[in-house]
Amino acid sequence: MPESIDNQRRGFLSRVAKPVQQLKAEAEVHQRTMPRPPRAVAEPLFEHLCDNCGECVFACPNSVIEKQEANVKINLDYNACSFCDACAQVCPTGALHMTTEQHIDLIPRFAEACNNHFGLDCVECQSACGKGAISIEDGELPELGADKCNGCGECRRACYIGAVSMELVRVATV
Repeated sequence: MPESIDNQRRGFLSRVAKPVQQLKAEAEVHQRTMPRPPRAVAEPLFEHLCDNCGECVFACPNSVIEKQEANVKINLDYNACSFCDACAQVCPTGALHMTTEQHIDLIPRFAEACNNHFGLDCVECQSACGKGAISIEDGELPELGADKCNGCGECRRACYIGAVSMELVRVATV
């Protein structure tokens, strides 16, 4: 005997799935508006979920998460992110979620004032990079292997002359 199909249930599931599919489609083409903490979900979903409660700000042992008008962002001007996951563990809304990849949408930019560029044999940023994303040749600006960089900001923190700045990556999030 063939099973009967419950059309009411099917209709309900179809109506629920449409907003999720729409958010997913928006996420595929939407870019980050500002740097977010590690484990941040796709930008449109993050903007929707984050209620700016501040739990992640208080949980961050490195004090690199700060509140903005609408929701939180990461600021690596004074310290680096250790990817400890404390922010994601306390997030009550799921805007920071443990199933999301640990990544910050920032990459370092090296200024012409870099000591190595002036021939002063400095490798501080390269030594600080735990991912091996920075390579240095004598007398040149450091080069970034962007595929290895996780955006932690250790290179910025290590540069004692301030020749490293962190810049938002302008690529679509998924």
